[in-house]
Amino acid sequence: MNNLEQKLTKIDLNLLVALNVLLNERSVSRAAEALYITQPAMSKTLNRLRDLFDDPLFHRSSSGLIPSERAIELAQNLPNILNQVNGLLLPRAFNPKTCGQTFSISIPSLLCHSILMPLVLKLNKLAPNICIIDLPSESDPFPALEKGAYDFAIHITEPKSDQFGCTSLGSFRPNIFAKKSHPLVETRTSNRLIDFDDYKFVAYQVSPEDKLGFENPAERILRLFNFSPNVVYQSSHLSMITSLLEQSDCLLVAPSFMLNSVDFSDKFTSVYEFDIEKEHMLDLLLLESPRAKHGEAAQWLKSELLKTISIT
Repeated sequence: MNNLEQKLTKIDLNLLVALNVLLNERSVSRAAEALYITQPAMSKTLNRLRDLFDDPLFHRSSSGLIPSERAIELAQNLPNILNQVNGLLLPRAFNPKTCGQTFSISIPSLLCHSILMPLVLKLNKLAPNICIIDLPSESDPFPALEKGAYDFAIHITEPKSDQFGCTSLGSFRPNIFAKKSHPLVETRTSNRLIDFDDYKFVAYQVSPEDKLGFENPAERILRLFNFSPNVVYQSSHLSMITSLLEQSDCLLVAPSFMLNSVDFSDKFTSVYEFDIEKEHMLDLLLLESPRAKHGEAAQWLKSELLKTISIT
């Protein structure tokens, strides 16, 4: 605790309110009536004020209380101080145009273009001062969400505690993607999984913790089809993955909504869609930290994100 805090602990806010009323009423009895307390209690409060400021503050006269020089000085600043304190207690009306908050979102880099790009472009018009920070995805996002290191996380794991917010962004199925000049593009309507056995794959790695036991969610779908791609390169960097796809005949298993990104759909196309039932599709979730769950600005941002996202 610093010196300022030590001094302020000695001040009862009610005393400042009482002083302001005394300055306005110039009468102990009328001030007592205004504050709904007895006159003896008001007199005791005046004595406490005199001790606090080490000044008589008021002198009695036949016409009422006459403020001292110190009281006159206080009267010039006291209304503003009380208004500022009152402002701290009132909820601030949220205005996206003037909001300057920063929000962090943990998201797999593979999904940034298709999910965050439309949101950021939208915010440039609706809330030009809001800053979005995208952070790498983790296999377990909940410790970081609990500490407030993330405001939101795009993930597939449902929280086990109701302290976190959780909203479904939709269900999706994985596709196999290739560059548009790939040999398999011409035959994509008749492609079978066996046709991909001779090709190499690149794979997205959620985080370095993957090797500690976290499974890429698409792998569960691949097992349903008894399909094990020949993965020759794994990365958490989307730029490396897309560069390899462009410069080779490698393939990528990724969510179907990747084609929602113009940058991705301009260069790549789906050559196979896994035909799975609804119950086997993958659910993508928007997780909220406890702070974001109860924050007005964060909830506004969430609503805009939900309006923007299209998971198909």
